[in-house]
Amino acid sequence: MPIRYKVVGLLFLSTIINYADRVNISVAGADIMRETGWDKSQFGVVLSSFLLGYALFQFPGGLIADRWSARKVLALSCLGFSLFTALTPIGGTSFVVMLALRFMVGSCESISLPALASFNSHWIPRHEYARAQTVSISGTSIGQMLAYPTTTWIIELFSWPVVFYFNATIGFLWMAAWLWYTTDTPREHPRMQADELEYIEKHLIPRATHAHPSFWAILAAPSVLALCVTYMLYAFIAWIFILWFPTYLVEVRGFSRLVMGGVGMLPTFAGFVGMIVGGTISDWLLRNGYGARMARARFPGLCVGLAMPILLAAVLVPSTVLSVVLFVLFYFTFSLAVSGYWTMPLELAPRAVGAVGGVMNTTGNFAGFFGPMIAGYMITTTGSWISLFYLAAALGIVSSAIFMFLVRTEPIVIAGIEAEAGEKSEAPIGLGH
Repeated sequence: MPIRYKVVGLLFLSTIINYADRVNISVAGADIMRETGWDKSQFGVVLSSFLLGYALFQFPGGLIADRWSARKVLALSCLGFSLFTALTPIGGTSFVVMLALRFMVGSCESISLPALASFNSHWIPRHEYARAQTVSISGTSIGQMLAYPTTTWIIELFSWPVVFYFNATIGFLWMAAWLWYTTDTPREHPRMQADELEYIEKHLIPRATHAHPSFWAILAAPSVLALCVTYMLYAFIAWIFILWFPTYLVEVRGFSRLVMGGVGMLPTFAGFVGMIVGGTISDWLLRNGYGARMARARFPGLCVGLAMPILLAAVLVPSTVLSVVLFVLFYFTFSLAVSGYWTMPLELAPRAVGAVGGVMNTTGNFAGFFGPMIAGYMITTTGSWISLFYLAAALGIVSSAIFMFLVRTEPIVIAGIEAEAGEKSEAPIGLGH
């Protein structure tokens, strides 16, 4: 197996751990609220404190990964979020302490995806990049999926604090394996074969040695701004689903905690499959001459739009079984779009992939910061979930339209980066826009 595939496999494992560490608190939410006496509005603030930290450090993390070492940034990210995950049970003694700990978990996790995008841009040829990105990031769905049963089982056998000790231990083990096996570039890897190295380096997009763009210089580019707006709306929906879906299954559909742990896995597994399928289709469109804009923007934008009626149907149907089936179909269709968002930084600014990815994820996760709080407030004040899902569907339609019609894929020139508009790999693939 090529070395680059093994490296992507390690990245896949990292996002499994990363997302399990952020979802476990949602699955344990009912137990935490019962033990602490916090209501849904307070717990929504706890969930959002993670996302505030997650939003604030996206860009610095991506910029440091581009300038220094994406490999080392990923290791430091895992060290940090594993440490603060292990400390999370202390937060059960104080609301303020819990807010601070979840903020720190979010801050440490925030730098991982921009650094991942930057790392892959050093290792993966352009025409394999969507698949590599979606395989790497698809661990997010597996992490969510595994968090449901493992969290519920651990709580049943022990208690909710043990969940966080378990996840932290897995994180420390991954960090050790990552530092042992990987290198910053393919050329530095001791097991790299000459033919694979030649193939990788032939098809990489050239990068600058030093990139020093500012946050606002990146955001000022019209294509980046449009990308950030569509991703912000997408992330709003995603975080509401990730963090509140377990509670919805229990309160609205009447599942027990153990049954919820099993049923909750189904949409997240569908999301995992959707990410892989979406990345494969995106690369196929690019290789077969449909152009980068179709492959990286219009196709994923269409998928977001198609997912919204399915979401509303899942909420409105009276049948619990049919509702679960529709939620599975919704999350599969919704996740087809992930490849578009996480390949766009390479298309727009190949010399600052981590920085552009950091800007995109910063804006997206500010929406994620407000999303859980808005959801908790709407549910608490109205006593109903319907209005929340109507809001999500409306925002999804807007996100779809922006992605399909306003996001372009031509490389941009950003102050602080020596880039040339139109610079692309020499790979023999369709490069139309």
